Amino acid sequence: MNIFARLAILIVACALLAATPARAQLQAADDLARAASEARTRGTPLLIAFMQQSCPYCAVARRDHLLPLQNDPQWRGRVRILEIETDRSMQLRDFAGAATTHRAFAKSLGVRRVPTLIVFDADGRQAAPPIIGLLSDDFYRLYIEQAIEAGLTRMRVPGR
Repeated sequence: MNIFARLAILIVACALLAATPARAQLQAADDLARAASEARTRGTPLLIAFMQQSCPYCAVARRDHLLPLQNDPQWRGRVRILEIETDRSMQLRDFAGAATTHRAFAKSLGVRRVPTLIVFDADGRQAAPPIIGLLSDDFYRLYIEQAIEAGLTRMRVPGR
């Protein structure tokens, strides 16, 4: 194979790599006090997904349920989804504005298994029971939607 053929193959390979979308991610939580303030303004709850990168069930929850939900026009303006990595010490401001880490925040809430999904209102209070584990893949999206609806209801109630 001559140099020009090799160069052409290299160019095509680079173009294909550049055209491949990056792995979609949920937004990592960094400031829950700010997120709660924005949630109050918008009237939408926060769904926090407690995950680990090495967890295969978390990958399924993220890929098959949370990312499609995040991109679904029906839900896009009705909930904000943030991710907390329970096995990492990434910096985080909690709902009170105090400095903590992803790991410490998860531990403070008693999160022991992943994936765990918790819907919070704008005051940082749980708006629905946590969804712990990947219960039933067939009904998981329904459980998530029900938790979000509970959060939306709580956000509408005056004086929460």
